[in-house]
Amino acid sequence: MNHPVYAPSPATTAEAIFIVGVSRSGTTLMWNILNASDKIAIAWENNFFGHIIGSEGARHRFRKFGDLSVDNNVRRLVDYIYSDQFKKSSRYRNVSRHWRWIVEKVKKEDFLQRILNSDRSERALFVVMMQVFAAHENKPIIGEKTPVHFRYVPEILRWFPNGRIVHMIRDPRAIFVSELRRRRKTSTSLYNQLRRFEFLYKLFILLQTTILWFESVYRCSKYKKLYPDNYYALRFEDLVRDPENYINQVCSFLGVDFQNKMLEQSVPRNPMLAGFLAGQEGFDAQAADRWRHHIDRWINSWFSLCFRKYLKELGYTNQSG
Repeated sequence: MNHPVYAPSPATTAEAIFIVGVSRSGTTLMWNILNASDKIAIAWENNFFGHIIGSEGARHRFRKFGDLSVDNNVRRLVDYIYSDQFKKSSRYRNVSRHWRWIVEKVKKEDFLQRILNSDRSERALFVVMMQVFAAHENKPIIGEKTPVHFRYVPEILRWFPNGRIVHMIRDPRAIFVSELRRRRKTSTSLYNQLRRFEFLYKLFILLQTTILWFESVYRCSKYKKLYPDNYYALRFEDLVRDPENYINQVCSFLGVDFQNKMLEQSVPRNPMLAGFLAGQEGFDAQAADRWRHHIDRWINSWFSLCFRKYLKELGYTNQSG
């Protein structure tokens, strides 16, 4: 049975591609799929616009360097990005992965020159951040995957009128189970403290998942109407159960050719214990329903009652994913 997805008509090739959605919804799987294309280079998480907790993203920290039409301010900014100061600029989280990649893989002078040769706007900084990854991969289409950027779709599409958004959707109960497992492995002090009290730990993850999932599907419903030619929402469950069909749909939406190698995804031997590899499960159809064996009845009931309307609209029930 096909469940609702929001698919606009096939379009011209996207100028940039953005993968968004709640964490643990399949954004990393989609990142792997699209990066298998000979044309597409999707950069890692960068939180340029903002974070899940706390609104300030990388661009807010960059503003302290003032007017970037002044060459020296650009040099100071690049020095900051390549410094330990940027890596330690938040006590709550490490610097996002793509910025670490830039420091490790992109020569500082090359990054500097790209910014100096741009119009030096915030948009230009965002573009350069993606361009260096595309240049490294030798691919023409830029993009990035930061799940929480679903909050910034209007601004992204103002910057990229021919951009494309791929919004991943997943059953909130599956997201909860995956997030619960992941946070047991994290060293963040908050989670270390909460894990000492199992009920409070589960309650915290439950409330976090509830708030973020509601925001995600609410914005999804809104944006698919506002941006019908730029916005595509896809259920994780449909993707893993019928990958060839749905990857073809995504490729049509992006204006790129489908390639068989986009179907070649790795599957860990024990996905429930795979930690951060959970986003790289590939096309294991059982991943769609595995959460059912790892969720408390009261938590299942919570999601079923809170999101009855949305679960029904998206094709999620207590009996089938």
